[in-house]
Amino acid sequence: MMTTTDGPTDSAQMPRGRVTSRERRGPHELTEPPIRGDHLMVAASVPGIDPCDVACEAMPAHVLGDLTPSDDHWLIDHTDDCRYCANELHRFHQTADVLDRCHDVCTTQMTPPSLPPQMRRYLAQYAQIDSPIGLLFVAASGAGLCEIDFAQDEAETILRRRLAARGFDPRPLPADEERPADRMVEDAATQLTEYFQGQRDHFDLPLDLSGVTPFTRSVLEATATVPFGRLDTYRSIAERIGKPRATRAVGNALGRNPIPVVVPCHRIVRSDASLGGYTGGLQIKQRLLALEGITLA
Repeated sequence: MMTTTDGPTDSAQMPRGRVTSRERRGPHELTEPPIRGDHLMVAASVPGIDPCDVACEAMPAHVLGDLTPSDDHWLIDHTDDCRYCANELHRFHQTADVLDRCHDVCTTQMTPPSLPPQMRRYLAQYAQIDSPIGLLFVAASGAGLCEIDFAQDEAETILRRRLAARGFDPRPLPADEERPADRMVEDAATQLTEYFQGQRDHFDLPLDLSGVTPFTRSVLEATATVPFGRLDTYRSIAERIGKPRATRAVGNALGRNPIPVVVPCHRIVRSDASLGGYTGGLQIKQRLLALEGITLA
């Protein structure tokens, strides 16, 4: 039953060790005292959002000088402590340096392109449904299913924050209107019920992965191909997306899978066949695997 509810360096090679703050900042070194992050810090503090994703999304703006001082300081502070993001920022600075050199050798005057307008927020409607693993929040946009949250563990406000962080305008599903998202939530509720009753082994639902990073999207798309009743490993997913050394990053991406059950991250385990982690808790992961005929010690 469904109910509605209201550091660049001058070298062309990447650094082998930790990139220092001074090396990364180079000509962009900040001279003001550190200021705590504002918008980026708030975005990175949302439950289920990886600060590394926030940092990587902000790097082009940092290179272009479009970040506010507070956001710029937050990004630099984050990369001081994260080698992965430090390397990513290094690549952005290298790219910017190449583009600057190309600009210098241009013989014609180029008119800079205008910046695109602020991204529109698309409506995402949500409702709460019953399931054998507890209440679930199910959200959909006009493009497809975009979020499933375990309602017994998270308040509605957290669902709304997750959706807003991905660029959606979250609203409860109204009972007196008919929209594409309404039908999507209804279809998702029906197919989830059939799955839990053992009457369905795959889902026929369009998915809306707007607002996730390209890396996370690649992980989710690879995970979605793991069939009913089968297991795969974090390492295997990393290899399939062409990043064999990113096993831990794959685990982190699946830990913030916005559409669990439908994107079956419960079928991904460690290489030693131990369960690993799960957003809704290991007990739910075990129940989902048992439903598919899989029992792990």
